[in-house]
Amino acid sequence: MEQKWARDCTGLYQTSHYDFHFVPGSLAERDIGQIGALQERCWEKITAFLGVIPPFRLHYFLLDTPELVGKVYGDDEPCNGFAAMPDTVFAVYNDRVKCVGMHEDTHLISYCINRPPSGFLREGLAMFMDKTWWDRPNEDWVREYLRDGSYRSPVALLEDETFYSLSDALTYPIAGAFTRYLLARMPVGDYLEKIYRTDRDVPGALARASGMDLTALEADFRRWITEEA
Repeated sequence: MEQKWARDCTGLYQTSHYDFHFVPGSLAERDIGQIGALQERCWEKITAFLGVIPPFRLHYFLLDTPELVGKVYGDDEPCNGFAAMPDTVFAVYNDRVKCVGMHEDTHLISYCINRPPSGFLREGLAMFMDKTWWDRPNEDWVREYLRDGSYRSPVALLEDETFYSLSDALTYPIAGAFTRYLLARMPVGDYLEKIYRTDRDVPGALARASGMDLTALEADFRRWITEEA
């Protein structure tokens, strides 16, 4: 049986690389022109940075509530947005939450290169492209976590069991800041080839790509976040 959200999203707005599906009369319909322009800018930045052009269009379903997005996801947990491989984004768009921009598009476009086994790596690249969490730079959040004692090591967060056991308000900014740190120290091509393309030994890939053991890498990241970032 067709889901209600699919029956309701009968509005369609198309741009060069996107099909946007929305509920007629919704806020998303009102703002659809600016949403389309924003996502086209994101497409250009992401594809230029990653050096890859997806062989498909991206489909956005703009829904009214996190509860509805969670129902579509399948676990009934409220969710602002998620990317469904290979080409679809489900996102909340209402007066309070506008889940558009770089994040979900980065996931889908980067998966044309690889989908790493570590959630920390996947979210790190998306958060690097976002630059901020709730309009505040990722690096500012990490400095706050270092001060208040809630900080967790990126090395520990490479394990999905640890990463997903903690709040994304903690793990996502750390992942984004750590990805920026890595990209400040190696060309993007090296990062993608030596780290993002890895399918098994993520800690080993990090050590080999950085030329440091993981203890030294963690210490250098903490120095960078406090002195340079």
